[in-house]
Amino acid sequence: MNAVIALCHFCEAHGPCAIFCTQTLRDTKIEDLPLEQQQQQQSQKTCSACNYSMGRNNSGIYSKDTESGATFVSTRVAVLTEVATLVKQAAVLSLSNGIDSNKDGEFVFFGDSTRGHILSHKFRVSDLQARGYFQLYSIIVLMKDKYFLLNTKPFLAEHLKKISSELQAGANKTKEAEERRQSERQRRLSGVPFLMHSSRSLLELTGEENIFAQLHSHFSWLLLAGSRFLTEHVTFGNLPWLPHQSSGRPPAQRLTYNSSTLPMIQKYEESIDDPDQEEFFSLRHIKKVVRKEEFATVCYCALTGVKIIVRGAPERTFRFMVCLKKLLPEPMHNLMRIDAQHQHSISSEYKIISVSNDIAVPIASASVFRIDFLDKHVNGHEVSVKWPGELPRKLPDLMVKLLKAVEEKNFTELVLNKQTKVLIEEWKNKVTCLNHAKSTSVQAKLKKVLGVQPQDQPLINYWSTHLH
Repeated sequence: MNAVIALCHFCEAHGPCAIFCTQTLRDTKIEDLPLEQQQQQQSQKTCSACNYSMGRNNSGIYSKDTESGATFVSTRVAVLTEVATLVKQAAVLSLSNGIDSNKDGEFVFFGDSTRGHILSHKFRVSDLQARGYFQLYSIIVLMKDKYFLLNTKPFLAEHLKKISSELQAGANKTKEAEERRQSERQRRLSGVPFLMHSSRSLLELTGEENIFAQLHSHFSWLLLAGSRFLTEHVTFGNLPWLPHQSSGRPPAQRLTYNSSTLPMIQKYEESIDDPDQEEFFSLRHIKKVVRKEEFATVCYCALTGVKIIVRGAPERTFRFMVCLKKLLPEPMHNLMRIDAQHQHSISSEYKIISVSNDIAVPIASASVFRIDFLDKHVNGHEVSVKWPGELPRKLPDLMVKLLKAVEEKNFTELVLNKQTKVLIEEWKNKVTCLNHAKSTSVQAKLKKVLGVQPQDQPLINYWSTHLH
């Protein structure tokens, strides 16, 4: 997880500051870090809370995950200068009453794109020698990705609470031991000033010699767990109305077909997992069949709901239809009809239809896109494409990305299929979000958040009718 986790403390001498920072290093070597220089700068602070000992290697603690190759480094100050500045600012905000409330154990989210986004957990640690008999601490998680931090908040909050509770439990034991030696009433009657001018370190408060090694272990695990198990999906926020994203194999194909076409579908199911056959099931197959300039037109009509009629022998049109299916999200696959046998299928709600040559079809128009597979090649082409309509000057964002993916020479057919599915799922989720907007003003704000432009409206109008 690309983040920094820091333990912050309100020092009586130096004010709010971060005293223990853990971050992930991937391309930087430990030997290249200025750890000794940071230790010298930190040793200038005289209070024990800020100038504490980490153990044998007083400059820092680090560990490495052998599987991912990531190194987790914990130091008093963030090892990268630009990160240290952001952590310092976040520490001040996390411990100020202007951001957080006085309630113990609360979580607050704040920040911006410049200073980073922060999840702050502020809590109190018992200290009989401090003002109010407690010291103020906070644990902050700082990262640049706002939505990822918000989506992982439940996971982070659960484990940050466990860490703070562990620290509080250790401090309570120390407090009870000190009270047994001398009660609060005895201290008041003695007349001896008991409050210390400098804050005690966490090691003194908890009585745990390896407290910072334990914190390093906790923080490193959180960073590792976030990168492994909390991966980002092609959704926008943790929205309750989005359909469940299955991690298994996609469900069976929902294509409406004629019984005579069943052997071809069975053959398709058997060969779809064969890498050698993968080329027949990507968008590049469409581009090979039609002319290069007509490929964009086919994609636009499929994405915006212009009825597409594919006419020809089933053994020639089937693969073409399977590839057209990839231009629609899975809930809209029932809008396709393979090898229609009756005239009424053409006039029904189906949007992409394949028919044999002996069935009469309407002429091409602005609302009907026709592709006829020819018996003989004409001028080197096996199909005739007819559509009197014109493409808009600005194409939908999804279509632009699909065309770019098809042209990407570094994409294999398998990678292209994965990229196509990701882009289609992204826009399916966008349309689903817009469908649940309760008013026009809310929908307009949501469009800005999702990056929806006016040229995307034809696609949204079509998909929103069939996505719920």
